Amino acid sequence: MKRAVILAVVSLFPFDAAAIVRYLVQDMTCADVHEAIERDGAAILYRKASSNGLPLYNRYVSSSEFCPSGQRMARSSVATADTQSCPVSKCEDANRAAS
Repeated sequence: MKRAVILAVVSLFPFDAAAIVRYLVQDMTCADVHEAIERDGAAILYRKASSNGLPLYNRYVSSSEFCPSGQRMARSSVATADTQSCPVSKCEDANRAAS
C-alpha cells in the first residue's frame, strides 16, 4: 500500500524522459534547422567558435510548451550554412523577455 502511494505521488511530478538532440548548425541550412526543431520540439544547436575552438550553444524550441515554468519563448537567430541570421525561438526568463 505504501509503495502504491509513493508511486502515485512521484508520478505527479513532470520530468523529461527523452534526451535532447544536439545539432552542429554550421553544416545545416536554415530549413534543416527549422525542420529539426519542429520535429524534436526542442534541440541544442551549436557551432564551433572560430577564435578559441570552444563550442557555442543554446537550447531552441518550437513552441512555448517546451519552456520551463517562469520562462517564455523569445525570438532569436543562429548562423547556418546558408545564412548568418536564421530565425529561431528560445526560452528566456519571463522578466527578461518583458523588458
